[in-house]
Amino acid sequence: MIAIETLRETLKTEIIGKSHIEFHTEVSSTNDIAIARGKSENTEEGTLIIADHQTAGRGRYGRTWDAPPGKCILVSIIFRYRLKQDQIHLPNLIGALSIAQGIHTITGLTARIKYPNDVRIAKKKVAGVLTEIEYDMHRQPFFVLGFGVNVNISMQEFPPTLRETATSLQIAASDTDNTEICRVELLQTILSHLEENYLLLKSGNTSVINSVLTAWEETDENSC
Repeated sequence: MIAIETLRETLKTEIIGKSHIEFHTEVSSTNDIAIARGKSENTEEGTLIIADHQTAGRGRYGRTWDAPPGKCILVSIIFRYRLKQDQIHLPNLIGALSIAQGIHTITGLTARIKYPNDVRIAKKKVAGVLTEIEYDMHRQPFFVLGFGVNVNISMQEFPPTLRETATSLQIAASDTDNTEICRVELLQTILSHLEENYLLLKSGNTSVINSVLTAWEETDENSC
């Protein structure tokens, strides 16, 4: 279980998680809960939904996100910014960028972004992002940015069908699969990077975002 009080005390953000943090032991999808909360005009920007387990987590094109309980980071955040037409693609990318930056900060591992929403280590998926745009009861737009990170999953805990394409930080950081990564510390760091990148998006300074993204994206020769 993620220590929510520790997260509240150590979170170094001004928007994300400052108004409300909601923790669930098990949900169908953190995005579903965040969308429902976001449709109420009283739900503040930065509201953070966290779960220890998802029974119907989803990714792009309706793909499922399967993970054992207590081993991943599973969160969704409500953002009230009205995206401009040329910014529609950016939330997924700044989410993936923030995850890659957070992973590197905490573990020293180099993660790469596979366009548009996957984060990979050594060509294996370690995290994914899903952004969904909705409208509140007054037809004001908001978007929910959800992401999952495989943190302390051993190779044996992955279904056989995923062992060639997926990985976890525990696997990537240790040959013995015994290294425990602190989920609170990692989440705090990812959210700090995400807020910085979100403020860049709001400022309209997409050239800075694009230049930073270039440094973290997989090149064609490294993709598969």
